[in-house]
Amino acid sequence: MNKRRPGTGLITVIYIAVLAVTLFAFFSLGFSESLMRFIITLLAVCAAETAVYVYSLFWLRTAPDVSRTSPVLLSGAWIVLVYVFAVLGSAVLFDWLLELNPLWYAVEQFIVLIIAALVLAAAGVYGWNAASQERQAADASGNLRHYQQELREITEIARSWKHPESVHLLELVDALAEKFRYSDPVSRPGLSATEDIIGQQISLLHDHVALLLVLKELPADWDRETQELTGSIAGTLQRRNRELAALK
Repeated sequence: MNKRRPGTGLITVIYIAVLAVTLFAFFSLGFSESLMRFIITLLAVCAAETAVYVYSLFWLRTAPDVSRTSPVLLSGAWIVLVYVFAVLGSAVLFDWLLELNPLWYAVEQFIVLIIAALVLAAAGVYGWNAASQERQAADASGNLRHYQQELREITEIARSWKHPESVHLLELVDALAEKFRYSDPVSRPGLSATEDIIGQQISLLHDHVALLLVLKELPADWDRETQELTGSIAGTLQRRNRELAALK
């Protein structure tokens, strides 16, 4: 079970206290001569306070910390703040000063609410799309990072090989790793098949190098097999980069 984050209870207490003060102020001071405008203003102010409360909880549960608060989250806070000022400004202008017709006043407050909700929803959709694109970019570059990590593991295995040919083996693996180092890290969904082949080929190379370490005598064609494996990986990587360039 997820525990409630610290601060949630405090925000709830503050919200209840603010609502209580609002209700006391309205019913004790009587801010409007029209009962309908009085009710509309009270509901609008309570709705604005509730919006601040809900968004505060959302902020608390969404933002990992203040230093990494997303611009979209900050934009949402500004939208809620503008909505609060719009509600209060409308109450002062149309209820207490101009004493607007209750029906038109209700429509005006409703329009303010709808506009704020639409703008906030638009900001939320934009933020969701931006986050989704960031996740896709991270996933797209994850395959190449995984291949590079596996090549580093192969290099470590080759470096531990106690054999005069270990230098030549390291040269082959390092040359292959260099090709990955200068490849485009950001992939595309259409390249999944090609990248799966790269992953399978690197796994074969990993097994091949690991096998060399346990053999008492090297096969006569070990060098040719190793070059064929690294060459096939390099060829598939080159094809992957060409396909990626064609998709851009």
